[in-house]
Amino acid sequence: MPEKSLLQQPIDDESLNQSTLATEQMRSLYHSLPVSLLSSIIIALILSISHWQIIGQAEIILWNLLLGCTLLARLILWIFWHNAHQLYSAGFWLNCFRIGVWLTGSAWGATAFLLFAPDDTVYQALLAFSLAGVASGSMTSLTVDKYSSVGFVILAITPLSIIIFIGDGPTAIAMTSMTLLFIFFVIASTTRARHNMEDQLNKNFHLLKITNKLNQKQKLEKIINNAQSIYIGDSDIKSALSALLKETLPLCNSELGFIAQVKKDAEQNPLMCALVFGSHKKEDRTLENFRVTNLPENGEYRNLDNLFGMILRSEKPIISPNLARDMRASTLPPGHPPINNFIGIPIYNGQEKIAILGLANSPLGYTNQTAEELEPILKSIAQFIQTMNHEQQHEKDKAELEASSQQTQTILNDIADGIITISKDGKIQSFNHAAETIFGYRAKHIIGSNISTLMPEPHKSLHDEYIKSHLKTGKKNILGIGREVIGLRRNGDEFPMDLMVSRVFQHGEPLFIGIVRDITEKRRIDGLHSQFITAASKEILGPLNVITEAISLIQNDASTHLPEPLHHAVGVAQNNSVKLQKLMSDLIEVHNLSKGDAPYKLKTQLIHPLIEETLRRNEAYIDIYQCHVTISATEKNLTVHIDSARLHQALTHLLQYSLKLSSPNAKLGIRISEDRNRVKIAIAIAGKKLNDDAHKNLLLYFGTNNKSINQEQYAEGDLGLAIAKEIIEKMHGKIHIENKAEEDYFIVEFLQAAKEF
Repeated sequence: MPEKSLLQQPIDDESLNQSTLATEQMRSLYHSLPVSLLSSIIIALILSISHWQIIGQAEIILWNLLLGCTLLARLILWIFWHNAHQLYSAGFWLNCFRIGVWLTGSAWGATAFLLFAPDDTVYQALLAFSLAGVASGSMTSLTVDKYSSVGFVILAITPLSIIIFIGDGPTAIAMTSMTLLFIFFVIASTTRARHNMEDQLNKNFHLLKITNKLNQKQKLEKIINNAQSIYIGDSDIKSALSALLKETLPLCNSELGFIAQVKKDAEQNPLMCALVFGSHKKEDRTLENFRVTNLPENGEYRNLDNLFGMILRSEKPIISPNLARDMRASTLPPGHPPINNFIGIPIYNGQEKIAILGLANSPLGYTNQTAEELEPILKSIAQFIQTMNHEQQHEKDKAELEASSQQTQTILNDIADGIITISKDGKIQSFNHAAETIFGYRAKHIIGSNISTLMPEPHKSLHDEYIKSHLKTGKKNILGIGREVIGLRRNGDEFPMDLMVSRVFQHGEPLFIGIVRDITEKRRIDGLHSQFITAASKEILGPLNVITEAISLIQNDASTHLPEPLHHAVGVAQNNSVKLQKLMSDLIEVHNLSKGDAPYKLKTQLIHPLIEETLRRNEAYIDIYQCHVTISATEKNLTVHIDSARLHQALTHLLQYSLKLSSPNAKLGIRISEDRNRVKIAIAIAGKKLNDDAHKNLLLYFGTNNKSINQEQYAEGDLGLAIAKEIIEKMHGKIHIENKAEEDYFIVEFLQAAKEF
């Protein structure tokens, strides 16, 4: 029968105590047997010699034969035990010893019948003294077993006590009492001795358990440390797991084993990927052939309906004591080594099942205690598998990052704008292909240089101070704000460019990203555009003014000198010339606003008087359209920080737009109110002449999406709306449209300003 491994010794404290106690009793009794036999022979000789002349010699010879036979039988038993005690149980040898002791006690008890001198009290006392000595001597060797000691004392002393008591002599009662008392002392002594022995055995057993646990812990720690050393030295998790498995197999008295990683497929179903196999043989060709020829691809097992599948689905170890009779087990793959019994232990990292340890072919079988005692091994496997998962995820992330980086670099190289990254020290860290084209430097030549290399004076000398000031104060300056600056090419040419700078953090350090665009061509086109607008204003607006004046003179005389059809045509011509003048004026204003040449003089002033002034300036226009405009205000002392001239210009465009869409005698209202520290100006839009498409287009233009006006849906005055919107936003205001009670309003908002007057 194979020797049990440390992890396969089921411990039953009570049964182990009983077995150990019987063994210790047996050893103690048999070890003291030769001395006991020798003592019995000496006492027997003394009694025989002393009684040889007093009683019949035949009785003495008969008693010696009885005692000699029992002593010889016990001697033979001792010899037999000494040479073959391992063949039988402790209980068997203990019972044999008790029988021998009882026979010897009977032989000593026979002295009361064969060696008793009826008429000689001296020899009676000698006999009693001899039997007492024999009984006392038995206490020394037989005290560990109460059955042997009590049986010997009763059988050896009781016959003499009975004869003396029957004899009704003066010492009969005392002799009988002493006999009973002696028997009581023997029982008490043996009981105490047994308890002392049991206590000592319990202590020894407890020490043995602690020693076994320490030995087990040391073996497990040695296995784990060896695997960790392999991983540290070779950086190979599979080699570490293989060593861990090979050293675990003999610890569990197993022939075969494996460690598998638990993964999930695309549908989140668990699957098992075998990582390492182990065998108790140094070179198991059957297992190696299976791995080479019949192991599934990547060692993957996906069947959830067999024994392996049950491990994937179970939270507890799966044990099969006989695989051939186990309905859960399917046919082994071709070439797989035979399996008699099996245990599959799921391994967790927190709540996640990440691995499986499988052991097979233990002659002693497996229990749940096997999994419990392998807990340190399971934790080490979990750590290795978790490390493997991290490494695999790291490699995956690294590959994705490299692919993303390559894709990003490709995009950066193909993008039209120059992109430059700059460290907090002002050093260039990256320089894309567009930046190479713009500045004339190759990336490998410019990377590492200071960004001031790309700037003309005076910015070149001051740039490092700009960065230091930003890092010290945290002020953003131009961060996130596009602006036009002057760049310096490699050949020394200066050129205009748009620059947008943003800041990010990399490894806790600030990194600046500059996006540049060469606007040399844009400046040239803008110059041509500006020249065209200037020329057009001179070449068109001057003659147009003359034409308008001439048409006005003709119209004044049309009622007396011109026929009716021609009079109507002159009216149309005058109206169109006025519109053309207004369009040219708006066009020039839009051009000036887009260039940023128009100055703004912002100051704090009351809003109500400014709106009243706007209405006075547009009285003639209001009269032409025969409308009535009113002003209402929740408060008349609301102040804003604006340019009054620009405000008149913006409100005029909004008011004129609304008047042109109004019917005669329409009433338009302007409301002034304060809401959450903002001053709101609401201008009603009559909208009677505005079709649905134009109305929708207007709402989109002034909505949150800020879409441009559809060119096919321009209403009269739309260019003025664009001017008004630009002016209001330049003064840090907002404009949008609200609909209340089926009526639309232009809503102009400014932050309320503190009074300065």
